Amino acid sequence: MRINQKLQDAMRAHAEQSHPAEACGLLIKTDAGREYVPCGNVATNPLQHFLIDKHDAAAAEDRGEVLAIVHSHPDRAATPSMTDLVSCELHELPWAIVGWPGGDIQWFKPSGFQAPLLGRDFSHGLLDCWSACRDWYAREASLSLPNFERKELWWEDPDSPSHYEENYEACGFVRVEQPQRGDLLVFQIPTVGRPCHFPNHAAIYLGADASLHSEDAPALGGSGPFIYHHMPGRLAAREVYGWSMANRVKLILRHKEYTP
Repeated sequence: MRINQKLQDAMRAHAEQSHPAEACGLLIKTDAGREYVPCGNVATNPLQHFLIDKHDAAAAEDRGEVLAIVHSHPDRAATPSMTDLVSCELHELPWAIVGWPGGDIQWFKPSGFQAPLLGRDFSHGLLDCWSACRDWYAREASLSLPNFERKELWWEDPDSPSHYEENYEACGFVRVEQPQRGDLLVFQIPTVGRPCHFPNHAAIYLGADASLHSEDAPALGGSGPFIYHHMPGRLAAREVYGWSMANRVKLILRHKEYTP
């Protein structure tokens, strides 16, 4: 997107003002022309992520048409991350990234990007364990599963909904005793020294067959059994389903429409 120098300067000034946190804002079109509207970043970790304050977003939308979403990369290049590319697809709007310091601005727009099953970055609520499982069912089994809104570290809040326990039936799953390929395994995995009130992690049980048909997947050594999952701070991967994980399973779920 081509914008004038005044708008570029406003975006850079906001990136500088917010540094070392990520700045975020909206480019809008009003009767007076285009305008950059700085918004608050209410992400849990604003040094690494951004979440536009919904009140600021609503106020900007009341003033004009939203043309683009803008955020900064503090001490990083303006190159979009995998999370940025996925978010851009969801918002269906052009995005701009301001690298700061330096002030380089990079634009990109929705292009049909899909994060791969293997090697995807982790971002809670967007590219996390439930997202990985939903995408596996969509691409490997042509099953569309609903998403649900979830705040970061929801399992540490005793007043939070227990998302997996409360939603699995609505998603088409039933409980079973023994896993077979394509089942959903739900674990309770606490962080050391922190509370964990509910099952908080999901994986796909692959059994002895770790193959994928929707993308290239190197063969894994050994006879398994294997799981596909996405842990915080790690890339999504297929791994051996060992004792330490099996000991944490709380639910074994089978989708009523899935056939191996």
